[in-house]
Parts: sequence; C-alpha cells; structure tokens
Amino acid sequence: MWQYVKGFCIVSIEGLYLEKFINYLVNNGIYLFNIRRISPTKIEAYIYRDDVKNLIYLYKKSDYNLKIKRSIGLPFLMKRIYKRKSLLIGGILSLFILVFLTTFITNVYIDCPEGINKSELRKELYNCGLKPWVNKYMIDKKDIRDSILSKFDDIAYIFINIEGTNAFVEIVKKSEEPEENTKINCNIIAKKDGIIEKVIPRSGEALVSKGNIVKKGDVLIAGGNVIAKGEVWARTFYEIKESIEYINKDKIKTGKSKKTYKIKFFNKTYYIKRNIPYKNYYIRKRILKCEYKKFKVPIEVEINTFYEVNVKDNKKDIEKLKNIIRQKALKKIDYLLPVQARIINKKEDYKIKGNVLEFIVTIQALEDIGKDEKIEGGNYIDNTEKNRN
Repeated sequence: MWQYVKGFCIVSIEGLYLEKFINYLVNNGIYLFNIRRISPTKIEAYIYRDDVKNLIYLYKKSDYNLKIKRSIGLPFLMKRIYKRKSLLIGGILSLFILVFLTTFITNVYIDCPEGINKSELRKELYNCGLKPWVNKYMIDKKDIRDSILSKFDDIAYIFINIEGTNAFVEIVKKSEEPEENTKINCNIIAKKDGIIEKVIPRSGEALVSKGNIVKKGDVLIAGGNVIAKGEVWARTFYEIKESIEYINKDKIKTGKSKKTYKIKFFNKTYYIKRNIPYKNYYIRKRILKCEYKKFKVPIEVEINTFYEVNVKDNKKDIEKLKNIIRQKALKKIDYLLPVQARIINKKEDYKIKGNVLEFIVTIQALEDIGKDEKIEGGNYIDNTEKNRN
C-alpha cells in the first residue's frame, strides 16, 4: 500500500556484471526491490519514483542498457489526471451528483400487521410527503405520524426510520378488545414514571395528554362505571451504573509485624496494646478458646497481628475495562426494557473516581405504561397486554 502511495517504476537493466552495478546503485543511495533475473545478462527490478532521476544520471555514466517499462502509483495517476482536466472535472462532478442523490428517498418499506390496509396506508404516506425521490431532509416525521394516527383508528403508533436512501415504516396496531365474560370496572394507571407522548382511550376518560409528566400509580384513563381500555405511550428513562477498579493495590509484605491482644475473662475485657507505626498494613485475627466437649473455660484471647506492607499501584488496561463494564450495563438494560419498548435515545458516559472506573448509560425509551387497576366495588379481571392479545 505504501509503495502505491509513494509511486514506483518497473525497470529492466541489461549488461555484464549486473551484481556489480546493483552494488554501485545501492552505494549511491538508490533502493531497488523485487529484483528478478530475466536472463544471465538482464534483470528486472522496482525502484521508487524519487530515485528515478538519480538512476538515469548514474546509468548515463555506465555501459548498461536501462529501460523504464511501467510507472505505477498514486503520483503517476494524479499526474495523468491533471493532464486531462476534463476527466478530473467530470470525476468531481460525478461525485457531487452521487452525494446529492443519496439525500433522496428511493424506496419506502412498510411493515404493518394484518388488518391494516397497506395500500391505503402507503397512499396516505405519499400524500404526506414520504415517497420516492423526496429529499429526506425535507420530511417532517412528526407531521406524518399525526396525520396517519388521525386517519387510521386501528393504528396505535408509527415508527419512521430513514437509513441511507431507504425509508422504513413500522406500524403498531391497537390491541384487540378482551373477551368480556363479566362486568369489569377499572381504571388504567401508570405502572412507572414517564412523559406522555400519546393517549389512545378506547373507553373511559383520558385524564392526561401529551407532554404531561406522570408518576407511578397516577390514573391515566378513568373508567368510572365503564371498562377503561386504551393505550398510553410515554417516554420513560432508565439509568444503569457499572463500576470496576482500574488500579489494583498490590500489597507486598516487608517482613515486619506487631501483635495486640484482647483478653476476655468472664464479663471483663483486658487489652494489651502496642503502638502500630506502620502506615500500610493488613490484619490477621486469631481467637483462642479453652473448651473441652461441652465444658468451656470462661476465658478467650483474641490476637491481632499487624503486618507491614508496601502498596504498589498496578494499572489495568482501561480500554478493556471500558468494554467489560459497558457490556454488563447493556445486558442489564436488555433485562429492564419491556419487549414493546423502543429506544429513542441513548447516552453513554465514563467517569473516573479515585481508582474506580464508572460507566453510566442513560436510556430514553417509548413504551405503553398503562396498567389496569380495579375500582373500589367493581369486579376485576387481568387485562394486561398478554390477556389483551
């Protein structure tokens, strides 16, 4: 790769005593590589572009025949392009056109469940401006969502993702009505804190609207004397912290130690203390008791041995540790997030506190936070998402 960037020539040299001539070139600072013998009096070799002039100068002073067979590399290519300015301008123009075309949508893919008219949905998306050969930077996703949700009653939410020149539309259908074998009186409450994005009440009265901040247990849709049914989509937040020590404190014994004693005799305690002059140490505790079978002598001796140590910092590979704690945190997020939740924003941050590396990941998700709650005096049936379906 470097040879191509620097540029080199393939040359053939013909004459007697070629080895002597090669040594002569090397002594004059000319580097030959990939030398190949063609015949007893002829060789072929590669030479860098910068050495060609010196080679020609030395060749003229010799009795050898030199021929440059081919020039290869980026400098020669740029020189040829520069000589053909129309080709250079055409290449730049083509690149500009290619980049410009990538700003347009070429395909719109729709993923919707059964029961939703896909052709009508596509027609409405086209009317809203999401169609092929529309500049993707001119698309207003919010307006498209609002228009689709207002015209299709069986759609709970719509996700629009643009990747490259393709637009992917995913539809979330409203849950099916549960079978009602008994009269149910219930409210729909928040099962977690969040910021309301959309409320879809199918029965009952919606008590919250977009932008409201709700806490766990707040009533979202009031049932009263009817069955409260619907979906409440909200932005929720998750934060996971993982930490690991990136500096190990290796403790090495110096060989010095001191002991202290604590003697318990009946209900009295006696201390035999000594000054511990060590700055760094670790303690080993040992307790001596005198007993035989069920008989115990009411005396107990506790011996604490203080071992002096030298503490040496041993730093670990911080990049490997970052990857380890990041994977642990993301696994926890996978367990915490409900299946229907969609991640709409993720922020990752590393912090160093003392000798501890800390990783914090904050997730902003979109999910249905509604949960059924029995109204006092009413009959209750489990109307969770599992039973709705």
